[in-house]
Amino acid sequence: MNTYPDLDFFEAFPWNKGFELGIPAIDDQHKQLIVLINRLVNTLIHNKPMEINDAFSELAEYADFHFVTEEAIWAEHLQNDDWVASHRHNHASFLPAVKAIQEKEEGKPLPEVIEKILRFLTRWLAFHIIDDDKRLAIAVKALESGANVDEAKKHAELEMDSSINILIDIVLTMYDGLSSRTLNLMRERQARIAAESELKQANLKLAQLSITDQLTGLYNRRHFDEVLDVELKGAIHTQSALNFFLLDIDFFKRLNDRYGHQQGDIALQQVAQQLQSLCQHPSEYAFRLGGEEFAIVSVTTTENDPLLFAKAICDSISALAIENKDSDTADILTVSVGMICGIPQPTENRDKLMQQADRCLYFAKRNGRNQVISPADLNEQSLLSLP
Repeated sequence: MNTYPDLDFFEAFPWNKGFELGIPAIDDQHKQLIVLINRLVNTLIHNKPMEINDAFSELAEYADFHFVTEEAIWAEHLQNDDWVASHRHNHASFLPAVKAIQEKEEGKPLPEVIEKILRFLTRWLAFHIIDDDKRLAIAVKALESGANVDEAKKHAELEMDSSINILIDIVLTMYDGLSSRTLNLMRERQARIAAESELKQANLKLAQLSITDQLTGLYNRRHFDEVLDVELKGAIHTQSALNFFLLDIDFFKRLNDRYGHQQGDIALQQVAQQLQSLCQHPSEYAFRLGGEEFAIVSVTTTENDPLLFAKAICDSISALAIENKDSDTADILTVSVGMICGIPQPTENRDKLMQQADRCLYFAKRNGRNQVISPADLNEQSLLSLP
């Protein structure tokens, strides 16, 4: 019984009138055998182990029943004949050959296993019916018409010479149907792959949007928290250096007030592009934390100089020459940087690191802006004077 919807059922081996022998009992059983083979192929395609076992069992039981019935008909007319003995041997080899293929291909991709089993089943049954069964059927009919055994077998051999054309027609018809269905399945598969790829790209884009600042294109505050946590834990574990630069645009509010928010947004984008260009290595990340506040996290080796990198940040932003006439620092846009660098202690966490960097940034701004301050720059008196 077909347990699949019509659109999902793959008729791998269609019945063809050329298979008919003119012996109703055998023809009906051949039709049912083909139904069971198609069912087996579909259980393999759907990859349902319990149904595969059931389909194999049903095919085996019916094949045994059919072979016994068929052999009895042949033996009734051709007792102790070598044709019948050879036919019986072919019957006996059928199911063991199918199981041998399944065992041999175990562990290989399912489509390969299905293709090999399908190829064997269709070839075996098609040639068995058209060659062995048809030859015996012709001989039986000749015997029923009064011929002796030798005459009947000779007549069957002569008649079989013309059966090659029937075989060709059947095979071509089958392959036409299989090719058409295969093309449809391939189109469906390609459409599914394309849909899955589009969905994957959409999900990737959505994930990227969730960690990106929409104005500047840099990573946002949410991703900053995640990255800093991960890199801090990694640096503690491997005892490697972690450099953290917290920077703020000097007198950005005055730039907005004088030139307008649109120019302010353009300035933020230019600063972001410059920071991104400074991050040349996979271990360097640039973020916009909000407003005019930015950050860079860098995991570096000891030979890299974080102070030179921090000064390059200030110099490269100044080099943009973005006009900011109302700034008390310069006529152009500048930034102040609070820098934390070195191998973090096991007790360090993101909040402590942020507090240290924020204190350094505060002092850089209070000390005249457009400069870099690290904890080493803060003497005891200045530390006490900070809030």
